[in-house]
Amino acid sequence: MRKLIIASLLLFSISHSSHFFVGETLDYEISWGFISAGNASMLVRETKNANELEIISRAWNHSFFKVLTVEDTVRTTVRADSLLPKVFNQKISEGSYKRNALTIYDFENKTVSIKDTAFSKSKRTHAIDTTLTLDGDERCILSAFYLVRTFNLKPGDTLFFNAISGKKKYKLKVICHRRETINTALGKKRALVVEPIIQGDGLFKAKGRLLIWLTDDEERLPVLMKSEIAIGSVKASLIKVAK
Repeated sequence: MRKLIIASLLLFSISHSSHFFVGETLDYEISWGFISAGNASMLVRETKNANELEIISRAWNHSFFKVLTVEDTVRTTVRADSLLPKVFNQKISEGSYKRNALTIYDFENKTVSIKDTAFSKSKRTHAIDTTLTLDGDERCILSAFYLVRTFNLKPGDTLFFNAISGKKKYKLKVICHRRETINTALGKKRALVVEPIIQGDGLFKAKGRLLIWLTDDEERLPVLMKSEIAIGSVKASLIKVAK
C-alpha cells in the first residue's frame, strides 16, 4: 500500500487550489434510511484579504422532522496557496445542546489559541481556553477535507494529516479504498471511496464509519457521504453544484 505523508507535502504544488474552488457551492440532501431529514451546504468564497479563502459548511433539519432542531455552521478561513487554516469557528445548535468553538492559528509564532464552550439545557458541560504549540502544518477538519480533493488519489493510497480538534493534536488518516460507479442526482458517476479515520470531536465525527464518495475526475466532487450510527445510516447526497 502506498502512503502519502501529507506533513511532508504541505508545500507541494497544489495544482489548482488557489482559485479552483472559489465560488463553488455544494447542496446536499440529508436522509436517515428512507426519510429525508434535512439539508446541508458547503461554500467556498473569497474574502477581502489577498491570498485568503473562506469555507462555510451548514447543516439543518426539515421543519417537519424536528425531533431535534439542528442548525450547525462551521467556518474556516484558509490560505489560498496552501489551504492552511487561519481561523476555525464551529457553532453547533442541536436541541438543548449549544457549542461555540473558536480556533485561531498563528503559524508565524507557532501557536494556536483555542476557546471552546458547550452547554446542555443551559448548563455548561465544558469550557476550554488554552494555547498550544504548532508544529507548522496542523489543519482543521474542513481545510483537510478540501485539501484531500486536490490530490490525484488512487485505491491503496493513505493520507496523513496533523490536525487539531478541541484541545487535542492528533493524526488524521484518510484511506482511499476503491473505485465505484454510483447513481447520483447529477447522473452516473465514477467515484473513489475514501474513509477518514477521525479522533476526537471533528466536523464529521461519528460513532461508526464515515465513507465519502469523491468523483474520479479533476473536480473530486464529494457526491455522497455516508455514516453508520447506532439507529441506522445517515447519508448526505449531493443534489446541486453551483460555481
